[in-house]
Amino acid sequence: MVLLLSHAGTAQPGYRVFDFVDPSLRAISLGGQIGISSYFGDLCATNDCYTKNKPSIGLVSTLRLNDYFFFSLNGLYYRIEGSDAISGNIGRMRRNLSFRADNYEFSLTGNFEFLNYNTFRYLTRKEFPLSAFTFIGVGISTNNPSAPYKDDFVPLRQLQTEGVRYSPVAMVVPFGFGVGYRFTEFLNVNFNIGYRYTFTDYLDDVSTTYAEPGSFVNSLAEELQYRGDEVPFGRKGIIRGNPQFKDGYLIMGIRAEYKIPKFDLSFLNFRGSGSIGGPKNGGAQPTRKAAKRRK
Repeated sequence: MVLLLSHAGTAQPGYRVFDFVDPSLRAISLGGQIGISSYFGDLCATNDCYTKNKPSIGLVSTLRLNDYFFFSLNGLYYRIEGSDAISGNIGRMRRNLSFRADNYEFSLTGNFEFLNYNTFRYLTRKEFPLSAFTFIGVGISTNNPSAPYKDDFVPLRQLQTEGVRYSPVAMVVPFGFGVGYRFTEFLNVNFNIGYRYTFTDYLDDVSTTYAEPGSFVNSLAEELQYRGDEVPFGRKGIIRGNPQFKDGYLIMGIRAEYKIPKFDLSFLNFRGSGSIGGPKNGGAQPTRKAAKRRK
């Protein structure tokens, strides 16, 4: 019985899903992304910031190792903002805080493409135009909140409105998923959505309690730490924010990537879970389009 199974496995070159390691997929791609960003933090306690989507735009470079695994180096600009005035929550409206931030994110993500162009080739012998993937990574983001004041926006980090000095950069962990469509051998477009968990509670300059009166050297800092006096029903309490939960933001975007043709990546001998090469090594069978290109 064992000999029979061994003979059968030798006689038929691999058409199992994870046997496909197509050399044509091992490539470097360059692309761009445009989308929206949403903030989640102390100024969004009632989740109203879902409606405060702002623009984001970025560049990406992708290194694909095989059919299923690839790495992405990402550079992104995004804007986030939040405001108590439009929350509809009386407690937050009395606090009357708001902010806006124009930040830059740089990250490296690892991607697992569990559905791709070779997934059903073992059945159809043809490429599948759709893909689906998940990703997780690590990165940094600038952190520069500002607040509207007298028809302008004033940077808040330097003012230390809570008497706390926090960093101008924050570590972030992006994770999410995406779906793509392959228009040609070289052009791929995908829609992706990813949340950014951050290690700071000061994306919005709000975290803990109000500082003691008279503890500010800068009068502007004291004026901007409490904005309730600007509304008729404002009231100052003790708690300014909630430090138990870190701030975060969500990025949704459409990305177009172009694979650099004839880029030699033969130095990468990453085998994954299958064999490198074509039919002789048990790898993916070439499609008709690929066969024509070779001719």
